[in-house]
Amino acid sequence: MSAKGSRRDGPVNFRRGQSVAVRSLSEILATLDADGSLEGMPFMPEMAPFCGKTFRVFRRAERTCVEAVGIRSMENAVFLAGLRCDGSAHGGCQRGCLFFWKEDWLRPGESAVGRRQAVVGSGQSAVGSEEVELRLPTMKGDRFYCQSTELGCASGDLPPGKLRLFLHDMRIGELSVGRFVYFAWRALVNRGSRLVRGCPFYQVSGEQKKTVGAGLNLQAGELVEIKSLAEIQATLDAQGRNRGLSFEPEMALHCGRRYRVAMPLRTIISEETGKIVQLNDTIILDGLICRGICALNCPRANYFYWRDIWLKRVEA
Repeated sequence: MSAKGSRRDGPVNFRRGQSVAVRSLSEILATLDADGSLEGMPFMPEMAPFCGKTFRVFRRAERTCVEAVGIRSMENAVFLAGLRCDGSAHGGCQRGCLFFWKEDWLRPGESAVGRRQAVVGSGQSAVGSEEVELRLPTMKGDRFYCQSTELGCASGDLPPGKLRLFLHDMRIGELSVGRFVYFAWRALVNRGSRLVRGCPFYQVSGEQKKTVGAGLNLQAGELVEIKSLAEIQATLDAQGRNRGLSFEPEMALHCGRRYRVAMPLRTIISEETGKIVQLNDTIILDGLICRGICALNCPRANYFYWRDIWLKRVEA
């Protein structure tokens, strides 16, 4: 694992649901290396407005999915409830990733739920915008530089044994007994599916040589219904993709249900290349995030991306 930057104290081990306060910007800048990162994880300009405020820990970031790589381990980091990147310093990227917060950037917060401290913390007012721009780069050459693009460097190989991972999650409060039983059941189902079908139970692929969109021009607030798995399969190629976008196994759990459109998805940064990618006929549905069901209980909670051809508009 990359270990850029230096730790000032031992691990704090903030737990799920705990109240934490984000340290002042000057304190956080003091933890960063020349690349504006700690242990390979950049602190981004979009995170600065949260300095000095108090939040709840959403999940511990014990592991994370990394595009084109798979599931990787992570150390000394948590996600805070509701804090997602708005892409304002990164070309308007609409990924909406949860921020990774290194534990050195946090301290125990107030116990009252929902309390917020003043935006300006100790020493933060002394940090000027020019210094922030200099210390928190957003580009490396011709590619964007952010937490998403640096996940490969900021993460490490997983320890062996899936059961060991799940038991660890139960010990630190990241996995309930009921959810553990569910994961065990899914593991058995998927093993049987691999023996019979050669792939996990919910993983689907199609026979299309050239895939197309529906051109629904869906807008925020519209009500849609996710098509059946068979209907969606008919829109996919042999790799389970529609125009390069994969239909993820966990998405199949929502087939036949109705949701509101959160927003059309037009611009994202490729995690693999750091380049801007333009999308058409693609949306995010309100409240639908990855729960790590098919990804070793990954807590990253990324939004699912839905092609409009996988949906049908529900008229008022």
